[in-house]
Amino acid sequence: MSVSRILILRPDNIGDVLLFSGALRHIRNLYPDAYLTLAVQIHVVNLMELCPYIDACIPIGKLTWWGKLEHTRFPFKYRLEKPIRSLNKLLNVIARPYDIIIFPIKSPPVYHLEVIYCLKAKQTFGIAGCSLASKKECPSKLKPDALFNRCLDVSKLDPWRHELLTTLDFLRFLGCRVTTVDDIKPQFWLSDSEKNYLKGIQSNGRKIIGLFPGASFDGRCWEPCNYGKLARLLGERLIYVIFGSSANKDLSGQVELSIREHCEDVEILNLTGQTTLRELIMAIQYCDLFISMETSGLHMAIAASVPAIGIVGGGHFGRFVPWGDPEKYIFLTKEMECFHCNWACTKDDVECIKGVSHHEVATAAKKLLKLDEKWQ
Repeated sequence: MSVSRILILRPDNIGDVLLFSGALRHIRNLYPDAYLTLAVQIHVVNLMELCPYIDACIPIGKLTWWGKLEHTRFPFKYRLEKPIRSLNKLLNVIARPYDIIIFPIKSPPVYHLEVIYCLKAKQTFGIAGCSLASKKECPSKLKPDALFNRCLDVSKLDPWRHELLTTLDFLRFLGCRVTTVDDIKPQFWLSDSEKNYLKGIQSNGRKIIGLFPGASFDGRCWEPCNYGKLARLLGERLIYVIFGSSANKDLSGQVELSIREHCEDVEILNLTGQTTLRELIMAIQYCDLFISMETSGLHMAIAASVPAIGIVGGGHFGRFVPWGDPEKYIFLTKEMECFHCNWACTKDDVECIKGVSHHEVATAAKKLLKLDEKWQ
């Protein structure tokens, strides 16, 4: 069968898409003549749109009529949702927008599956057998045997095994020639036009430490006061650059204040909310050390080969972190019996993160900065 239109659907978070980025080259090799479209969340498009292995990167909202209308306003909008969706599905049967959908997500929420159901592709490849992220019963029409033509069954595998290993298995399932995780190392693609916020910032041999204090919710964040205590242990001859999204501005401001209270003369550059994703990666590459929560910035630093410390919790430990060279990337957590709670924390506080001390992070930072000096 001649295949001309393939959709790779990755409607999950920035870090998830970055971890999958190394797979795109192999999918292109498998379908060299196809038109490959990658669909991601709208804020992730900037990260992936320069990938040379795809023909287009689009927001997932463009995949369905209702997705295109969802953020518009008009009278009686939600009364029209059901008929719009029904008509869209009917026309997709008549004139299918994609020949194949590749959906490499192990435990998707129901609304991701509804997009696939609406598109009515001739063939759909997915993953079955893991329900870690499922918060409600899946309708029968959205279950793997009804939705996918072929699916990789992971029901007998450890649900907490790393996502890179799951991606490796999925690529083999598709027919790609991949052997080890080294074949699918995460990648990013920048242009010469990216604004470089850190160019020329280094002076007098001072090291740059990047900080990414934000996360998807407050419980996954290290206390702001710890950054000041950490800076005091590391000394004045450092430059701190704080990163994050616009939603992290208050937290980043607290972190900056804490550092200034403990180290009056230290230089701080707060870039929170000022960079695109590609500009963020560009800046991270200029750091000598990156300290982050378990979020996209941490995965970016590892992909960019920048020494990094991850302050992580046990919510889904092992599934997304740790990865990379253990001599270059240190992951700190307080191990607890309640690990793998899927972030449904039963404690008064998220002890697995709050239990990481500034002394531990300082020790790891000094180790990595010393190693980095040897590499230069």
